[in-house]
Amino acid sequence: MQILKDNTRKSGALFVQLESLDDLWVLYNIIKEGDRIKGKTTRRVVMREGDTGNRQSMVLKLEVKKVEFHEFTNTLRVLGQIIEGPKDLVSYGDHHTFNMEPGKRYRIYKDKWYKNDINRIRKNIKRQESPLVLCVAIESGLANLALISDYSLNPITEINKNIPGKRYGKQHYEKALQDFFKGIKTVIEENVERNNIKLVVLCGPGFTKEELLAYLKEKSNILDHNVAIRSISASSGELAGVYEVLRDGTIATQKSDYKFAKQAKYMSEFIEHLGKEDGLATYGLEQVKIASEMGAIKTVMVCDKLLRTSDEELHQKVEQILNNTENQGGEAHILTTNGPTGEQLESYSGVAAILRFRTEY
Repeated sequence: MQILKDNTRKSGALFVQLESLDDLWVLYNIIKEGDRIKGKTTRRVVMREGDTGNRQSMVLKLEVKKVEFHEFTNTLRVLGQIIEGPKDLVSYGDHHTFNMEPGKRYRIYKDKWYKNDINRIRKNIKRQESPLVLCVAIESGLANLALISDYSLNPITEINKNIPGKRYGKQHYEKALQDFFKGIKTVIEENVERNNIKLVVLCGPGFTKEELLAYLKEKSNILDHNVAIRSISASSGELAGVYEVLRDGTIATQKSDYKFAKQAKYMSEFIEHLGKEDGLATYGLEQVKIASEMGAIKTVMVCDKLLRTSDEELHQKVEQILNNTENQGGEAHILTTNGPTGEQLESYSGVAAILRFRTEY
């Protein structure tokens, strides 16, 4: 994202150019109901009753009513009411939607910009977008495939195949296994062609994952795309196997710069401290806020929903926690509720922290 003009202190306006999916994610957590957005768009204009009309290019300013993040179409949809535009073509108060995409420019207006809003944008300018990870949980005759990004875990498909035991004949067993692997290979190759995937993780119990790994190295072309393949242990070929290796930090060890996997590792560490009852983990808005004021937070995790709240008092408390943590050299992570880690964090009231030292409230 490029900041073309920063007028946030005077007019409350920030003029930006979008460049990546990461930019859309950052703005998704900054733009909220009541903000105003101005940009170039197209809208169907009907000049006479009964006409179908035609789409015309124009500049509109909307008051935001709703924001939707569509990761796999690289779109941030901002729905709102028109408050500024060509009066001969639009009616003020009518609804319109901006489909915000990389390459487009917008002016964002807020009554109040928080320090963390601008910091998140400036940090994102320096950050490179992470490739996707394709995870395959597999056991004999069952495979579940999912795409993992910085923002979410998205199941792709489940593949089932009856694999007869070797006692029914090695030939029948080998053919069924090859057909099973071929179906998985097809899905993997389609996704590697379509998406920016640089790591394929095979996980599951037993030796089926190693057999699939050998099959892919021999039969598949994905290695020609500079895609790494890793085999790791999990307890199931169900989708739960994917969640397992994500939550326990195993994927993070395979790809240390991967934000979603790192967050899962932090969440696992938080729960481990809770289980030990060693006083190095706390959760809940008030408890975490106090810990942040004491400079005790090493890592804080906040659900994205709390940044998009219309409750100004709640939003201010969250911003104080983020500011206090970062000012004291701690790390702050915004977790999406579109994935298992964010869902897990929601069950702890949406705010949790790993502490440097024990605190007494």
